[in-house]
Amino acid sequence: MISLILENADKKIDDFDRKGLHYNLVANAIYVKLKEIGDPFDQSYLQYIIAGLVSFDMGRMMGTNTMRYSFEDNGFALKLHSKLQKIRPRLEPILKLTLPSIDFKEHGEAIKYAYQTLSDSGFNALNADPNESFPVGATKILHFMNPELFIIVDSNAAKAFRIAWNVHFRSTTQPGYSADRYLECIEDAQKDIRNYDIERFQNLALGIPLTRIYDKLTFITGSELK
Repeated sequence: MISLILENADKKIDDFDRKGLHYNLVANAIYVKLKEIGDPFDQSYLQYIIAGLVSFDMGRMMGTNTMRYSFEDNGFALKLHSKLQKIRPRLEPILKLTLPSIDFKEHGEAIKYAYQTLSDSGFNALNADPNESFPVGATKILHFMNPELFIIVDSNAAKAFRIAWNVHFRSTTQPGYSADRYLECIEDAQKDIRNYDIERFQNLALGIPLTRIYDKLTFITGSELK
């Protein structure tokens, strides 16, 4: 049985594509660049992750325009590079895995570690305010590192998962993001896609990652919920 997120899936995809053309254009360009470069840890790919974050509404948390691409003076690019090198040993083994096939018992802790490291507040935080965390941005970074595995969880997605899968997000503007809840969302997304049938799910939007299709569905589902 599919969840509320996948109800009227065709209509939700159409709705998103009308409202979110700019997201589609940027995401598709980044997927192409990732295939060209081949290695998501390559320093040359960092600028595309950063561009994706800005285009996906994270810019206000990333500091000034001049600092976003900077590898000097604690610029965002420098901090992101440092974080990625820290998680690389744990993340690299799962960068070729896909959402339908991954074994979460084997790889769940690596996902939580990567998410936590990227979202942490404090010293070297990716949020320009070190007292604030970067949880939504963390999921977007992970998505751009492996768009075949990682879903994006923002406030709309959190709302959708809370209603559809009973993930214990709060019904406020601060949903209470955590590594455990992020992993739970990925596990639920896997169940949804498998229950829907993987080939049928891919046919909802040919040529783009399954996770991107699911992101469109959570975005619209959450935005329509009261």
